[in-house]
This record gives sequence, C-alpha cells and structure tokens, in this order.
Amino acid sequence: DAEVERPMASVTKIMTAIVVVENAELDELVRISASAAATGEAEIGLVRGERWSVADLLAAVMVRSGNDAAVALAEHVGGSVEGFAELMNAKASELGLEHSQFVNPHGLDIEGHYTSAADLVTMAEVALQDPYLARLARTSRITFRPDPSGVSRVANNTNRLLGIYPGIAGLKTGFTNDAGRVLVSVLERKGQTLIGVVMGSEDHFDDSRRLLDYGYEFLNLKGRFLAPLVEEEGGAGTPGAPSLSRLDRLAALVAPSLPDGQWSVGDFRDSGLGRSIETWFRSTMPVVTGGTP
Repeated sequence: DAEVERPMASVTKIMTAIVVVENAELDELVRISASAAATGEAEIGLVRGERWSVADLLAAVMVRSGNDAAVALAEHVGGSVEGFAELMNAKASELGLEHSQFVNPHGLDIEGHYTSAADLVTMAEVALQDPYLARLARTSRITFRPDPSGVSRVANNTNRLLGIYPGIAGLKTGFTNDAGRVLVSVLERKGQTLIGVVMGSEDHFDDSRRLLDYGYEFLNLKGRFLAPLVEEEGGAGTPGAPSLSRLDRLAALVAPSLPDGQWSVGDFRDSGLGRSIETWFRSTMPVVTGGTP
C-alpha cells in the first residue's frame, strides 16, 4: 500500500528540514515567539524571546522531534505556519509527490495533512543529500544550553534502532493517535543504502527491522543472480542482455536440478547440502518458491 494517503505524524519534519535548509543559512538567528514556545507535545523547551541558530533548531527538530523548534523555524522561513505550509506544498509539487499535502511543520493531527510511504521515500532521499541533515539523522544525543532558568535541555534521538540494528543511519520517527507509529529508516550496509517506511504501525521498530531484513536479503539475491541478466532495470545488466518479464525474473530465482550427464553423478537437490540450501531458500523467499513463511 505504498501509495495510500495516511496521516504522517512527526515524519512531517523531514519535509520541514528540507524546506528550511533550502531557504535559510545554518548560522541565521531565530527569535523564539510565544506561539512557538507554547506549541506543546514533544518539545526541546524553547522560551519566548530566546535566540537560537537555525542549525540548533534543526538539531532539535531532527533529533528530539521538537514541535516548538519546528514552529520557530516555520515562522522564521515562511513568516507564519500557514506561509511555511505553502512552501512545503510547493516543494512537494516540485518533487512530484502526488499523495502528500502539508498543513503544519510538525505533524500534529489536523485534517488535510497526509502523505504516503512512497512519497516519504522520496523525501528521505532528498534530505539525505544534505550533509548536515544526514549527520543529524544518525545523531543519538545533543546537549543544548540550559534555558534561562537553568533547566538543562538535552535531545535524545527517538529512533531506538540507532546503535542497535547494524547499519542504521536514521532517519525519523513519528506518533500521533491518528497516524499510529510511523518510521522512516535508512540502512547502510556493504555499499548499499535502503530506505524503509512503515506507517500506521503498532510496533514501528520491529516492523521496520523485519522490513529491512527482507529488503536487504532480497536485494542481495537479486544482485547475485539477476543483475547480469536484467537490462530493463536501470541498465544494470550486460549490454544486449534479454529483457525479462516479471514471471521470468521470478523463475530465474529457482535453480532447477541438473539433468543426469557426464558432469553430474547424482541429484544435488537430494543431497544434504542441497536440502539445506532449498530449506533456507524457501524460508527466505516463500512467495517466489512456494514455501511457507
């Protein structure tokens, strides 16, 4: 259901960060308004009248998921939350996001604020092209200066996969009553980068882990067995290679037994190693080979 339009919660802030870095310098100073300081829900504890740099507010947005910081940036860049939402929707149109509409910079539930999993993948790809945002996505903890009354302000990343699931490099969590649990994950491993999105989940960390496990294993198998044959998918194949239909690609993943002949003294499929490989293959790709999950 990658194209289904759903509430997005705080993964909204991926687009917020994209619009901010394209329209403001990191060292610009932002005066915190009363409305920003009073936003509520997840926050970093901004106080009216303070001055924060754009860089620090972005860190509060991406690491702590601070709603107050998101509103402060929106007011600074767009003049108001409404003006900033117009910039967000203009960027969505530029990126070809056909299933996204933005009303606010933080993702708190409101009618008309939605996106799709596929659109979130595109947003993630764009955000990761910015070195500062890519660094924030994998940052676990940031300590900011205390508030005027001396209360400490620490941003702990809300993505519990960081440091737990090997190769995780971000990106953004989200939760509201309407959206459920949402997570946009980035996995970097052995030269590959995968982006996984789960929306409306009850356990977004476990769902994302299983999704990334599947994606990584499937891409490895495809790269191993199909890349030399498939020319139609981004030119990955060898020149002149035949184009394969979807069914042909699926069939190519099932290695048939060798016929009897001078090079074969037995049926490898019936050997101990053959049975072990087949069992593993069926458990890894059940839909393709007819196995059971």
